[in-house]
Amino acid sequence: MIEGDCVNGFKACVLVLGIVMCLAAGASGAEPLPGTTAAPSTLPGADQGFFLIDSLPRDADVYFDKNFLGETPVTVAVSITGKPAHEIDIIRGGYEPWSSVYEGNPRPGQTVTVMATLIHATASGAIQVTSSPSGAISTMDRAQTMETPCTYATVPIGDHEVSVYLPGYQTYYTSVNVQKGETAHVSAELSLVRAGGAISVSSTPAQAAVYVDGIYRGVTPTTAGNLAPGQHSVKISRSGYHDWTGQVEILAGIESAISPTLVRDPEPASGTVSITSSPPGADVYADGVYVGQTRTGSPLVYREGQPGLHELHLAMTGYQDYTATGVVRAGENYDIVISLAPDPQASTGKISLVSMPSGADVFLNNAHRGPTPITLHSLEPGSYTLLVRLSGYRDWQSDVRVSAGETVEIKATLIQKPPSDRPQSGIPAYLTLGSLTIAALLWFSRK
Repeated sequence: MIEGDCVNGFKACVLVLGIVMCLAAGASGAEPLPGTTAAPSTLPGADQGFFLIDSLPRDADVYFDKNFLGETPVTVAVSITGKPAHEIDIIRGGYEPWSSVYEGNPRPGQTVTVMATLIHATASGAIQVTSSPSGAISTMDRAQTMETPCTYATVPIGDHEVSVYLPGYQTYYTSVNVQKGETAHVSAELSLVRAGGAISVSSTPAQAAVYVDGIYRGVTPTTAGNLAPGQHSVKISRSGYHDWTGQVEILAGIESAISPTLVRDPEPASGTVSITSSPPGADVYADGVYVGQTRTGSPLVYREGQPGLHELHLAMTGYQDYTATGVVRAGENYDIVISLAPDPQASTGKISLVSMPSGADVFLNNAHRGPTPITLHSLEPGSYTLLVRLSGYRDWQSDVRVSAGETVEIKATLIQKPPSDRPQSGIPAYLTLGSLTIAALLWFSRK
């Protein structure tokens, strides 16, 4: 079982990375502040100032002039006449070490605050994206956008989603694996826009992970939309069962449906962890490898869980990081629901959007941001216009107000266009008009 706060057998516990240790304050005529640690340079009877050392996230080890003083937040008393420079190092498991040199000392009774924003440590590579034609909008993991050709640097190792959008062309989707120190390449050959289709996927048993063309689409039952006409690969996976794989023919304006029965695996080699966060949109790392983003409506399934001890880490702008460890057993699935603690200093908000069917293009203030489901991060407080567009369906539009520290959750139910509103493919308009003209001339000649 995974250790900690859990749902359905998955116990998630926040790691405590050390036991707070404090150095005794040196003999001094002045009483230190409550919870204050005196720096070794403090002289008995000398006037004192203070450093308040904190970090985001907290519970990180603090080293002040090479001496361990405890875990953040820590208040350090120093002599105002002591050494004029101080080296501050902050270390927390799973994060890059943070170091800084502070020049000077506080004034008598002054408290100087030192805040360190820690960066999650993970091996990384890069993704280079090109498109034909160029100048398209590339979106990685439904969050970062750049214009092609472009390169995403410092990308965590693991599988990542990339979409490429250009007005008048079919949106291109792919999944790319990033290896440590290497650059993965995506070459998007864009096709002129045409009516797409959708696929409805159910399974026996339900709650199986669905992958269309290698991209995770949620758990059964689910509907994946915005698929170009033609053959698409589908994989359905559930812990304790053999994967189901197949090719599905997608037709323009048609919702295809499949409902396979999964075959139980008598000797399963791995387990799965189904992760839901409140709010959704958190980046999930498993043993330092990027897994994906939590979403609205269905869990994110981590399916590479080999039996044994694993660490999960969730990170989301505006919220405190969350770390959990535990044991995964072969053939079992663990459902975990995590409530993220808000960052009280958050100055931006978010929009979490899900559509039915999924895979619709999302535009925020007329700028393409990627396919649904999607969480739009780091939005300044104010009003925004959302547009959701899917071939064969009427556009969905709404004005949304975002506040600092808030995540606005929205569900867009798309309505199919009647057949008369759908563009007729395969017969150009001028050919149709020409045919009618010829027919009229033939009728008059017969008269």
